[in-house]
Amino acid sequence: MKTSAKPLAPQRYRLNLEYAGTGFSGWQKQNNARTIQGTLLDVAVEIFNDPELNIQGNGRTDAGVHALDYTAHLQTSAGGMEPEKICDRFNNLLPSSIVMHSVAPCGARFHARHNCVGRSYLYQISTRKNVFQKNYAWWPKEQLNTAAMIKAAEQFVGMHDFASFAEKPELKKSTKVLLNGVYLFEEEDMLRLRIVGSHFLWKMVRRMAGLLVEVGRGKLSAAKVADYLEGTAGNTAEFTAPAFGLFFEKAFYNKDELNKFLILSGEEGPS
Repeated sequence: MKTSAKPLAPQRYRLNLEYAGTGFSGWQKQNNARTIQGTLLDVAVEIFNDPELNIQGNGRTDAGVHALDYTAHLQTSAGGMEPEKICDRFNNLLPSSIVMHSVAPCGARFHARHNCVGRSYLYQISTRKNVFQKNYAWWPKEQLNTAAMIKAAEQFVGMHDFASFAEKPELKKSTKVLLNGVYLFEEEDMLRLRIVGSHFLWKMVRRMAGLLVEVGRGKLSAAKVADYLEGTAGNTAEFTAPAFGLFFEKAFYNKDELNKFLILSGEEGPS
């Protein structure tokens, strides 16, 4: 009497990758749109020959936004391939704008988004016209007062209601966000704004960056930033900075790793 083969237990892998968001409609898979998640799924199906496999990321990124070290997980019923080979196959099949850093087996309970305890974003602001950075940094054209921007940025740290920084559809959800640190670094011809927090609302970081640039231009005061943060000055949509200057930097999966990153960021420059 023949017995049917026992189905393989699902295997889960942690993926770490980088991508240039130019030409993509963000992370999340969409019908009739080129996305990072959709591209990864198409390649993964070819690698594993498993149309039922699943890939989930640590969060969404908007159209045109980049990532330096993005974490996702992949679950499949097809197995037996070494992680290094999986990584190589991804990089052979993916477009040049997406690079897989590593593939590693992980526990069945690991979830790239649900287990994430913190996230870090970088926004790049060029202080001069730069042909090589036009897709990766915003050039506001005016000279910026970085000291005023740093002072205004300090107000964002802590738990706040960022309702005035959110898109209207998100107002149905909680708009309270804990920001662990906000740092502004000046490096030669570039200002880099690093924002570390529990999670982020849609377009929130870009609106924070845009608001701080207005402070740097001398068009807004730190007190006015406080008014926006308190929700007494209206919505910040008009200050939304361009998507191409924004990078998802890193996802954190334990408090020690997050705290170490915050300490190093504080030592790197003013906050």
